Amino acid sequence: YDPSVAGKFKDVTPIKRLMKYYNAKTLLPRGDIFSLFHKEHREEMILLFESFLFAQDWDTFFKTAVWARDRINEGQFVYALSVAVLHREDCKGIILPPAYEIYPHMFVNSEVINSAYKAKMTQTPAIIHMNFTGTIRNPDQWIAYLGEDVGLNSHHAHWHMDFPFWWKAAEYGIEKDRKGELFYYMHHQMIARYDFERLSNWLHFVEPISFEDEIEHGFYPQTTYRVGGEFPARPDNFHFHDLEHIKIKDMLDYTRRIKEAISKQKVRSKNGEKIPLDAVHGIDILGDLMEPSVESPHEDYYGSLHNDAHVLLGQITDPLGKFDLPPGVMEHFETATRDPAFFRLHKHIDNLFKMYKDLLPPYTKAELEFPGVKVLDWEIGNLVTYFEDFDIDMLNALDDTADLPDVDVKARVQRLNHEPFTWALHMESDKEVTAAFRVFLGPKKDWYESDFTINEVRPYLIEIDKFVTKVVAGKSVIHRKSSESSVTIPDRETTKVLLEKVEHALEGKETLNVNKDERHCGYPDRLLLPKGRNTGMPVQIYVIVTDFEKEKVNDLPYDYDYGGSLSYCGVVGGHKYPDTKAMGFPFDRRIYSREDFFTDNMYTKDVTITFKENHHH
Repeated sequence: YDPSVAGKFKDVTPIKRLMKYYNAKTLLPRGDIFSLFHKEHREEMILLFESFLFAQDWDTFFKTAVWARDRINEGQFVYALSVAVLHREDCKGIILPPAYEIYPHMFVNSEVINSAYKAKMTQTPAIIHMNFTGTIRNPDQWIAYLGEDVGLNSHHAHWHMDFPFWWKAAEYGIEKDRKGELFYYMHHQMIARYDFERLSNWLHFVEPISFEDEIEHGFYPQTTYRVGGEFPARPDNFHFHDLEHIKIKDMLDYTRRIKEAISKQKVRSKNGEKIPLDAVHGIDILGDLMEPSVESPHEDYYGSLHNDAHVLLGQITDPLGKFDLPPGVMEHFETATRDPAFFRLHKHIDNLFKMYKDLLPPYTKAELEFPGVKVLDWEIGNLVTYFEDFDIDMLNALDDTADLPDVDVKARVQRLNHEPFTWALHMESDKEVTAAFRVFLGPKKDWYESDFTINEVRPYLIEIDKFVTKVVAGKSVIHRKSSESSVTIPDRETTKVLLEKVEHALEGKETLNVNKDERHCGYPDRLLLPKGRNTGMPVQIYVIVTDFEKEKVNDLPYDYDYGGSLSYCGVVGGHKYPDTKAMGFPFDRRIYSREDFFTDNMYTKDVTITFKENHHH
């Protein structure tokens, strides 16, 4: 079967080139480790992805995928297929298995994998308890439960599948609206969340990485590739080293050039034009330039700050390739957040974005207020967090054996969760309005226990909800549940359960409702709140209500088709982002004082987050 001959494609070039390399046996061999940051690996994967995307009908797409599954490198296949499923119209509503079920090796430590093999050999079903990496002596590991949360790993991986840096919008005919700004905002929110979690555990905020200094805390992933050995560890106090194609000096030059562009509020394009970094598009241009994506105005000059830094960190222990070590955790989006250095790198990048935002003029009263609309009071339920057991299906960690049937083996890990809560906003309006609500949560006190000023707390605020609703004239109450948040998605069902449901539906035993808007990108519901403290952690919650008619982009309902995780995951499928306000508004710019800032359409309230040790539902 030759898909390039048998199938129908809008453009046959990618599949023809892929077949040519396949027949010449020059593609990445099966069993080798695929890294998206490796240029050759990525270019081959893109050919496969384009073959999937350009398939004209379901039959061609399906048969090409079946052909590729047993012939192309496994990592390239899973990646190309996942991105294609997220973007093909005829795949809407298809649920992809979570990464931690496809490659349990990347998320589950080696001890657990070994125990799982024993369970299969002896044919005894088992639940194997897994601890987080590191010990109490390493302060970064006090919050490993966040960076190593499989739902956070999955969110990060899927965000990069929804917004690939290699996406060729013009060729694919699907625009990614505000992709550069989303790159800034999603990662900014991850950093704010990480810092909030650090503060919950009495740790200082994370320090930005410096390419010239050593990285104080090492990281030992304790995970092993299915084939290819252990994930490389990084000892304490390690320095960056030049790689063959990435030099430390270049990273410093890129950073300096980006800072220069920000201070002049202009970037250079390839043809020598100066593009202004204005208040509307500046952040989007900077995001494209720092990641960088295909849209970078001038990659030769501004370089590849984010992507190259991931590779530098991933290969830090074997920069010259002397020991032929496999890629590090930073070289896969699925595993990057497991390394605390991920957050240090992103703090460095986030500080560059902050430098740009701080040059913009603060919002004026006119930009902040909503005449005639007032928030009178805000009732919020108790905010309680706890740890609970979560099981990861280990079926895929074990090789299929002809003589031994599969055994039910699960890895059990502790994950943070919170009790569901609701809130009620008491409103007063002199007319009926369509209003946008933006809700943020932030720490009240810093590490030294002094109160934050409103301007100081800005970088540490996490957005926990954003929604649009009608507010009637007179007094009214708006109710909202934590499960409705615009940043989160529910936990995925295991593939096993999903397959059973599909089989039952096909046999007519039960109905399977396919939610076509469901997103794979989004924080897991359980991570909506930081852990807080067992004595109760004082936090503040903020809301601002604005006139949606002035910021709407089109007449579609606000959460139309975006699958409930709009805040960090934007919009897929070529739609426009549904509002025009800057992401993070109104806290994305400097605030001179409370008096200059607070208006009747805002409200802030002191609440506490209490962590319960041995909490049982």
